Amino acid sequence: MPVPDFAALIEDPAYLASLGYGVWLMDDHRWALKVWETERRHDHYTLVHADYHWDGCYDFHEQPDAEAQLVAASSAEVATLVAADDLIRYDSFIAPAVKRGLVHTIHFYCLQHGMGDDALDENFLHSCGARQFLHASPGDLVKVAIDGPMIFDFCLDLFNRSDKWAEGDLWPDAEILTFLETIRPLIRQAELVTVSMSFNYSGTAADTRHLTGLVVPRLLTYRSDA
Repeated sequence: MPVPDFAALIEDPAYLASLGYGVWLMDDHRWALKVWETERRHDHYTLVHADYHWDGCYDFHEQPDAEAQLVAASSAEVATLVAADDLIRYDSFIAPAVKRGLVHTIHFYCLQHGMGDDALDENFLHSCGARQFLHASPGDLVKVAIDGPMIFDFCLDLFNRSDKWAEGDLWPDAEILTFLETIRPLIRQAELVTVSMSFNYSGTAADTRHLTGLVVPRLLTYRSDA
């Protein structure tokens, strides 16, 4: 499949592209749930989530009718819910996957605040029969022994130290490439790899284009080599 011209990418909440080798690129992170559902080949998956943010919100709380609709929805109906950008948004797409039983185990590598501040609610996880693990380093993350199908979910704002809107303080390229080499085994093992550019969260528009052009081709190389 054709790889996009990374230098021409712009902020576009509707952008979603299959790049081949099971790699999907998007701007708004909520589309990851649509991909997981439409590409689903197994009953349950382990999810690895590498992101600056935890994205642990669940907006179906205290909305039993909407929650029942979520649980009963077909993959196509989930895609419609994602497109609505209401109860499934850029920071609330993981918990719905857990509620539907698509994801039963989550491994988080996130840098926002302290570890666990915004990970999934433990009572929610218990009610779904799911579990989560929080990792303090990429080296710790890559040691995870995953038995069964796995999804690797990635947000490029992981590499932006700035917490200001549309401002960048990016990791040096060498540090980014070292991180990618460290997690390479997980990228190769994953059945799907979903990547969010997250314009504005990942720095200036130029920063986001730079990160996309640096990271995505290497992910595709890892996948093609596998």
